[in-house]
Amino acid sequence: MTNQDSPILPRFRIYGGSAEFETERHLEWFFWYTVLPKIGLKPLKSQHTCREGICDILAKGNQNQLVIVELKNVEDSHVIEQITAYFDALIEEKPFSEQIDYTKSIELYTVCPTYRNRTVTTLKHHKLKFTLFSYAVKSSNQGFIFTLYEWLTNIEIAKIDIPIAVEIAPTLNLPDPPKAFVNLLGNCSECEKIWAIEIRDQIYQFAQSLNYKIYEKPYGKWVRFERNKQNPIAEIGWENKRESLVVYLWLPFMTVNGQCNMRRDSYKRTAMMRLWIDDGIVRYVGYIENQRKSWLVVTDEEIQKGKFTKPVKLQRKGLSAYWKGLAMPTDIYLDLMGFTPRSHSLNSFVELSLEHSLQRLTKSRQKTIIEVEPDF
Repeated sequence: MTNQDSPILPRFRIYGGSAEFETERHLEWFFWYTVLPKIGLKPLKSQHTCREGICDILAKGNQNQLVIVELKNVEDSHVIEQITAYFDALIEEKPFSEQIDYTKSIELYTVCPTYRNRTVTTLKHHKLKFTLFSYAVKSSNQGFIFTLYEWLTNIEIAKIDIPIAVEIAPTLNLPDPPKAFVNLLGNCSECEKIWAIEIRDQIYQFAQSLNYKIYEKPYGKWVRFERNKQNPIAEIGWENKRESLVVYLWLPFMTVNGQCNMRRDSYKRTAMMRLWIDDGIVRYVGYIENQRKSWLVVTDEEIQKGKFTKPVKLQRKGLSAYWKGLAMPTDIYLDLMGFTPRSHSLNSFVELSLEHSLQRLTKSRQKTIIEVEPDF
């Protein structure tokens, strides 16, 4: 979000006369657009990635000091620990240094419906200074009333009337990313960061729309998204050879022993495929044999530019070469698989992988039903 974006009315769950934000994202939208100006803060960035994770909101105070805002939709005993970690990272990284005066102390704001009693003990012995806000949402005839308090003193800071939302705002509720994903973003260029975040968002949105579970498994510099161990969907990570983000998708493919068999359905399978992306467009698709990322797969373009030599095992020419360490142009892949013409965008290929995963899930369920069907 930026401070030029259009505000979105938050949505709530109602419990008698009280209410709570439907998701933490709705709380974030509301705080960004409505609350920050009322408490004298200028929004800088939401969902800011740092070494220790993703900060909900960074803002600027009236003395050009940095303010870190961490929001919670429920009581959270770890919020002090979490915002302390962000402070430790940002005091070194110094984001928005052209706007922030880092000779001034960084201010730490936490926002929760309530806090545990032992939080007072934590603050008593903590070296950093925190501003703890609590809040309440009450339903009314015209909509809702949001009240912000200074938690320790229970002093009312702001009271805001919220009309009932006419339009449904997005309800995607993403889990916190694993540290491996955050570390990956730290290595990426700005474009690569956008690609990685959009892939993650797209996978979760698809899964939530169909009400099935996605597991996000980090290991080393890699993060894999899967329905289960036997059904991976995507994997993203950092490749040292090319010093770039790498995207793998599990896509339909055909592995064959000879060109004459290429169109036979019996050779179709799900295969791990590497994507070469340029400006958000998939230029090449490469088959990864036995899911061995350590095996070098190159493009004709990389060979011509002298970045890599032709793979030793690449002996055949024509379409057969694409199973021997050579990536194929996107057009050839789509034509080979018999797909109707479609966009070459990264978003389109992630969608293709998700659709293929759904087809596998459907077939698996059908097979299970057939296997357990009684024999009368």
